[in-house]
Amino acid sequence: MLNLDKNSYNRLLKIKTGAKLILFTALFLGLYGCESERVTYTPAGYDITKPDDAELGNKLREVSGICWINDSLMLANNDESGKIFVVNLSDMKDFDYRNVKFGEKNDYEDIVKVDSAIYILISTGQIVEVTNYKQEDSIQTKTVASLAGKNEFEAMYYDQGVHSLIMLCKSCHKEKDQVRTAFRFDLATMTLIDTPYYKIDIGTIRKKLEDNRVEFRPSAAAIHPLQNKLYIVSSIGKLLVITDTKGKVEQAIAISPTMFPQPEGLTFAANGDMFISNEAATDERATLLRFVYKKQ
Repeated sequence: MLNLDKNSYNRLLKIKTGAKLILFTALFLGLYGCESERVTYTPAGYDITKPDDAELGNKLREVSGICWINDSLMLANNDESGKIFVVNLSDMKDFDYRNVKFGEKNDYEDIVKVDSAIYILISTGQIVEVTNYKQEDSIQTKTVASLAGKNEFEAMYYDQGVHSLIMLCKSCHKEKDQVRTAFRFDLATMTLIDTPYYKIDIGTIRKKLEDNRVEFRPSAAAIHPLQNKLYIVSSIGKLLVITDTKGKVEQAIAISPTMFPQPEGLTFAANGDMFISNEAATDERATLLRFVYKKQ
């Protein structure tokens, strides 16, 4: 045991205290890091930090919706022109396009194919049905649904379990940024049910992310064909949210603003591969990202 006078003891105590402070700081930085070093969480079966990346080109600089068709084809829409783009996926590095004009300019936000018909979502809450899209000279369109009120939509998907199109509010009246509301268009009766089908609690998302300021405004959504989970991407807030098919939040993941500058399209291949499209931001390129699914 050391025999120290009072002054020597106090100096040693200060050294020990300083060492503890340094150790605590090192542990804090190691656990939490700075913003650029945070751990990126990823949904089951995917590594969302490592996609196959392809440029969509000028025709789809403002791509706002994508829809899987088969192993080599995908449908897409531009949010201003009334055109359906058929994208050949056989070569992710050199896409081949053809397009079919179905309507005049409008704010078209998403695209879904069910059986032989295509459904296009307009931002105000209208759904346009397009038939005979393969024969441009005989293509037919009609508005089959229109939701009253001051609403803004960007996301629509097909739920096979209820044979319905589900529209997800980006921002709708009376939500007060506390929930996001879903409305159902029944394809069996071709009827829009104007009462909420379900609501997604934004507070739950914020709690899972431990961030009370995060924004959630759905910009695309699709049901996973193997997991039967709903995947929702929010361009504002840069989030990927996973829920059950009635909107109960199971996972909320912050996504990279660099990789996802403006994600506005989401769809799945039959094998679970996930595709997310980015509209071109200023002086940037429109991209299609494929995330290979590895079943757990």
